[in-house]
Amino acid sequence: MLDITRDRPIKIAVRVQVPVRDHPKFNFVGKLLGPKGNSLKRLQEETMCKMAVLGKGSMRDRKKEEELRLSGDPRYAHLSEDLHVEISTYTAPAEAHARIAYALAEVRRFLVPRS
Repeated sequence: MLDITRDRPIKIAVRVQVPVRDHPKFNFVGKLLGPKGNSLKRLQEETMCKMAVLGKGSMRDRKKEEELRLSGDPRYAHLSEDLHVEISTYTAPAEAHARIAYALAEVRRFLVPRS
């Protein structure tokens, strides 16, 4: 339940599944991050949301990823999940939902491979 009369900040986080199973040959992580991570940084600044690419296949080094996944450390629990983008923001309720909606629309462009 939201209290919108006080405009107290809330945190909203959503997970967007990356369609790796539909397009196994496409490099979604590379497209999302861009050169030196600049695409994701720009997207975060533009949408005013924090974004992170998480899940299996989110790390460059496959051996290190597997090692960390098997370590049982809660920080790396996301490596057992499917590849996804986590989008979060912390602000007044109406603004938070607007930011998330805008971020979802922008991220969608990166998740639709062009032939």
